[in-house]
Amino acid sequence: MTDRLSGRIVGNPSGRPFNFDHLRGGPLFWAPHLVDSGHLFIGHTVCPGFNRISSKVPWWATTPFGARRYDYLHEGFDYGHVPVDLAPHASVPVSVDAVDAAAWSKPRQRAVFVHGDPLEQAAIYFGFCRDDTRPAYNRLDGVRVADWSFDDYLFRHFLPSYAKVFVSYQAMADAVPGSVRIMAHSAPFERPAETLASMLLHLTGKEQPGTMIADAVALARREHIAALELELGGRLDGKRLRNARPDEAAVRRTKDDGLRREALAFLAARGIDASRFPSSSADIIATAA
Repeated sequence: MTDRLSGRIVGNPSGRPFNFDHLRGGPLFWAPHLVDSGHLFIGHTVCPGFNRISSKVPWWATTPFGARRYDYLHEGFDYGHVPVDLAPHASVPVSVDAVDAAAWSKPRQRAVFVHGDPLEQAAIYFGFCRDDTRPAYNRLDGVRVADWSFDDYLFRHFLPSYAKVFVSYQAMADAVPGSVRIMAHSAPFERPAETLASMLLHLTGKEQPGTMIADAVALARREHIAALELELGGRLDGKRLRNARPDEAAVRRTKDDGLRREALAFLAARGIDASRFPSSSADIIATAA
């Protein structure tokens, strides 16, 4: 690939150029030299294998998700034709039962769970659902999201859904040691090379060349991604959330430390390790700095 800003060629100069026509946002990515299956899943889903132990979390089965697509692998999509990016084929069949079983029987099937800050993520999703044109997203309990208060949305819909996904990875990390790595969304921004190297080591069991890590981080820098997206005329990830606008009033509420304490207590009461999240808005500002 040619760095659009420096002109430097990254990778094999005589190899085939990177084909952005085959990059549409997954959820599967062709990675034959990275993982045994050749396909890397990047998306929103409950942790594979958790179904075997979900009954140990008493509130899990009776708590619905606030919207679709929190759990891609278990929501009844067309698993006979799961889209694949960067591959010579457009899709592959996926056996969800086999993926769930492999989480227990195949040590090389591993997962990295990257979580956002619950309140900041809630503000983004609140804005997205409020502005979306589809009733599956812009209505909750028969009421327009635009007519919900952020606090009601946070505690009645977002945090329960967030907790359902989070607890699945937390539980599998405990049940199958070494299978799941949990990290904050801020980590790749704060320590990009170290975080990428750690993720790849966890997923593959092998250390990757430092030059490859450095090249990947350079190509993923914000200004280079912006140059690529300007050239291509669209977002690289292809996600619908690209147009989401956080609700301004909701953003102001997320900075209320009293609300944050209440939200973290809600998650802790459901078994989530709340120490993973900033305890105050000052902690978030310090981390961002």
